[in-house]
Amino acid sequence: MLEKDLIEIYREASKFFYNNTKNINQKSAHWTRYNFKEFTPENLINFRKKKNLSDGLDDQTDNFSFKIYSEIVEQTTEPFIIKNLSSKNVGNSDIIFPYKDKYMDYNKLIHIYWFWLLENKVLKNIKINNICEIGGGFGSFSEIFISNYNSKIFLIDLPEANLMSAYYLKKFFPEKKFFLFNDYKEKNFLSKIEFEKNNIIILPPNCNIDEEIEIDFFINTRSMQEMNHQTIKSYFDFIHKRLKVGGYFLNVNRYEKSSVGYPIRFSEFPYDNYWKSIISEPSFNQNWTHFLLAERTISKNEENFSRDLNNIKVIGKKFYGLHNQDNYKPGLVRYKILRIILKNIPYSNKFLNFCGKFLLKIGKKLENFK
Repeated sequence: MLEKDLIEIYREASKFFYNNTKNINQKSAHWTRYNFKEFTPENLINFRKKKNLSDGLDDQTDNFSFKIYSEIVEQTTEPFIIKNLSSKNVGNSDIIFPYKDKYMDYNKLIHIYWFWLLENKVLKNIKINNICEIGGGFGSFSEIFISNYNSKIFLIDLPEANLMSAYYLKKFFPEKKFFLFNDYKEKNFLSKIEFEKNNIIILPPNCNIDEEIEIDFFINTRSMQEMNHQTIKSYFDFIHKRLKVGGYFLNVNRYEKSSVGYPIRFSEFPYDNYWKSIISEPSFNQNWTHFLLAERTISKNEENFSRDLNNIKVIGKKFYGLHNQDNYKPGLVRYKILRIILKNIPYSNKFLNFCGKFLLKIGKKLENFK
């Protein structure tokens, strides 16, 4: 059974990942919500239902308006959108729209628009052999690249997200060759040979990867904004080392977000000086987010790229302080911890009911006391 097999792989990956002291800071405060999820076959099958496993990494919304659809049609074309919509409701989202034998939601429409920008700017003009998406969620954006260009996809994310992306992409591309954590643990190494012979590779961060593996295109969309400084720096070091000259990095993140406990700002991301901006603009329909496509250069481009980052800072300042803590509420987390503890204490509900009634009686007596 696919679900049981993937959950077993997830458990092994979690044990490997979270027992490694190098990964202590990888799971930021924003993602403590995963500590309260139940990873069962049923929840995996229904991972996109409201408040289920994809909550927090899924941009679907029940406030969807066809106005967004029409705006994207005006920029692209309706055939282009229909072609790139999903043919299945994998994850059983309860707020997705059947449309012309496809399924449409806000999350996918935004991905389609981003893909249209990339295709017209670079993808039609160069050959992209492989794509590495860092923090790619459940694989929605990667699905579009695989469908259009048969791209090799390398996904790096937390074990919980990898479980969903493996399930999602296997449902769409059962014929593809997958390299998952169970394959990696045989040698604790991803060789260049394995990289080249597989179509979709899905691993947690900080795995041992062959020095000869080069990446043509890196992507991070709306997840570095939820990482701490140390984790962001480690990913940029990885990108600087692995991205080939003439390759690209798409970075789509908020100008500022503070769900890790302090501000993470786009303009302060640790780019080195070997970059050239190709597209740098506020993201479509999300003007609190920046869309930066940059090309890796062979020579330093310090002055121009520093100017571009400074322009991003100027644009973004008006959004500073507006998304502090976002959906992460420490009080809510403490409440969930207390609920879990009480759930495992025998007769805790009876005890709490008794205490509640006892305190209510005392309160009434004190109310009548003069």
